[in-house]
Amino acid sequence: MIGVVLWSDKTSSKAVVWCEDQGELAFYDASEGGGGGHGATFEAGDVVTFDVLVRDSKRRVIDPRLIGECDGASLQDSLRERGHGPAAASRMAQVIPFGRHRSSAPASRPTRAARS
Repeated sequence: MIGVVLWSDKTSSKAVVWCEDQGELAFYDASEGGGGGHGATFEAGDVVTFDVLVRDSKRRVIDPRLIGECDGASLQDSLRERGHGPAAASRMAQVIPFGRHRSSAPASRPTRAARS
């Protein structure tokens, strides 16, 4: 699997990884073993390849290997910009609440043309 590190903590050698299959996030914890990671530390924005193990209903990163480094600050800023602000508001869907009231006018029903 290939993924991008969304969050990491160098002191505890932990990370959260977004996976290429767009499934659940995967969690890396060097203290759990996990093969060749051997206490590897990653930064937000790093691209890694790894194996996935599902344990306790969570996806775990096993044997992570760094493919490419990225400026984590840029990734975080980019995600923030896409999630907030005027540009994001124009891309958001309009949510229309369902109400319990109905209009007093009867709804008109379309009529079917008679078959010939």
